[in-house]
Amino acid sequence: MSIFDRFNRVLKSNLNSLVDSAEDPAKMLDQTVLEMDAEIKKAKGDLVTQLGTAKRLEKKVIEANEEVAGWENKAVLALRAGDEDLAREALKMKHKSKANADNLQRQADGASAAATKLQDSIADAERRIEDLKARKATLAAQVRTARATPGGGGELATGTLGGIERLTGRIDQLEAEVEASAVLDDPERAAVDAKFRALERKTGGAVVEDELAALKRKLEG
Repeated sequence: MSIFDRFNRVLKSNLNSLVDSAEDPAKMLDQTVLEMDAEIKKAKGDLVTQLGTAKRLEKKVIEANEEVAGWENKAVLALRAGDEDLAREALKMKHKSKANADNLQRQADGASAAATKLQDSIADAERRIEDLKARKATLAAQVRTARATPGGGGELATGTLGGIERLTGRIDQLEAEVEASAVLDDPERAAVDAKFRALERKTGGAVVEDELAALKRKLEG
């Protein structure tokens, strides 16, 4: 469950209670803030995990790129020793390592972007919680007045708690943005990417031969 889901669950549940319940509105608003603070704490835990994932992936990218460079050095060493077949095999391994490095880089970029988005979402949620905290006393007084007024419940739902309702609307919007970005990872896109990777593998032999020729020219020059 995302931070948006959790916030909406807390806010909408407590909004309905404020409208329908006879409990002290000040206590209910205090409880709402406590629950929202707890969700923020959980989200920060998720952020730490996501940042750790991004850092581990970046380390793997560095290691994978070092492996790519290592295979090229081996190809050069084989050519200098006059073993063209061994150099060709080294270049094949280099291209496999490069594909792995590129895949790891995409994963690292995705993890980093997700961490940044979550960090921004947490900061936005914290600002809105602070706004709710600042308005608690006013909201509680308005709830009491609305309850004491004949027909006040309807006014309470549509006017007095408009700020809270706008907050849930903003969270709905943020959640929709996340869902929209998830389209980038849909199965059809993944299938197309897989076809291109297969095509790259088919043409990989020609690429290796071209690179082998380039290395030979470089050494001869």
